[in-house]
Amino acid sequence: MQISPGPRTPTWAELSSLASRLGTTPTRELFARDPGRFERFTRAAVSLQMDFSRQRIDEIVLGKLTELADAVKLRERIDAMFRGEKINLTEDRAVLHVALRQPAGAQVGGAAIAKQVMDERERMLLFAEAVRAGRIVGSSRKPFKLVVNIGIGGSDLGPAMAVQALQRFTDGAPRCEFVSNIDGNHLYDVLAAADPETTLFIVASKTFVTLETLTNARTARAWLKGKLGEDAVPAHFAAVSVNHEAMNEFKVHPDYRFQMWDWVGGRYSLWSSIGVSLAVAIGRENFNRFLAGGHEMDEHFRTAPWQANLPVLTGLVGVWNISFLQLPTHAVLPYDERLKRHQYEEEKRALQIEMLKLRQDRESASEVVWGKALELAAKFFGFLH
Repeated sequence: MQISPGPRTPTWAELSSLASRLGTTPTRELFARDPGRFERFTRAAVSLQMDFSRQRIDEIVLGKLTELADAVKLRERIDAMFRGEKINLTEDRAVLHVALRQPAGAQVGGAAIAKQVMDERERMLLFAEAVRAGRIVGSSRKPFKLVVNIGIGGSDLGPAMAVQALQRFTDGAPRCEFVSNIDGNHLYDVLAAADPETTLFIVASKTFVTLETLTNARTARAWLKGKLGEDAVPAHFAAVSVNHEAMNEFKVHPDYRFQMWDWVGGRYSLWSSIGVSLAVAIGRENFNRFLAGGHEMDEHFRTAPWQANLPVLTGLVGVWNISFLQLPTHAVLPYDERLKRHQYEEEKRALQIEMLKLRQDRESASEVVWGKALELAAKFFGFLH
């Protein structure tokens, strides 16, 4: 697919000129000029509200940003993504996290992809429900009380964030812990009071060779073998990977293996079988509701006009701040303690996401993402204000 990079469009030059006018204007002055600014620059969709009234932006800039989206053929690129075309130009791959969230019959990515997703989702949910209900048990025939997800990056950040955020929906489930740090103290602390007979490990690694994940998985395996013996290992290990040979060597239970695909980037893999720990934690019904919410936002993103499109507006405001106002950092400050891990997920995403930056040339348009939940207010909130 042919791409028209933003900096080579006439609209880019016009936005650069507008930035010189608004770049030094205090936000309070913008509100003084326009008392209805909040209403003018607030959007609502899919049970979410986006307030960008405190950005240094006006109607003219917003109009030009949406023109930029048209100039780089963003609508065509979104449609291509949903069709399963290879829009990941760096790796020559499709980008089909949207297919993972689809309901039956939607056929996102095509009939073959949709069938793969539905079949694997059902396998994963049957497993998660059986673990949660105590039908899948350990080598001593005892139900699992602790599930330890071993992964790193997207195989850790997304599930860990979601389990923490949705903690109120975990009644009746085994406790879920997440280990990612290669420092052995992380796993040691998780297992310090654990009962090996009631502990299930989920190794989440597409390749099954990632150093941090494999080191922790081997340590967990040695711990379990030392407590229960070699023959107990398969009953206590599940995995999400494409490396069947490595799973065989590790003795992962043959029925506890789940599929990944190369068209799912790690940062979006929560919606795939990488989310099995979340499904164990919140159950089938809530996991399906979780997917349905994601799909509803996908459809909003796919169909809504730019001026009302929350994801696109978020991206366009980001382009304005980074590329035109030269604001290189982005603070993510959750006001709900249950979302405090969201910042780490945003950091991971900011390292890789390209679509809404609208820049396909070699010039850098990256931002530094940082922040924390409210307990750090005294350290940097005052500085921000």
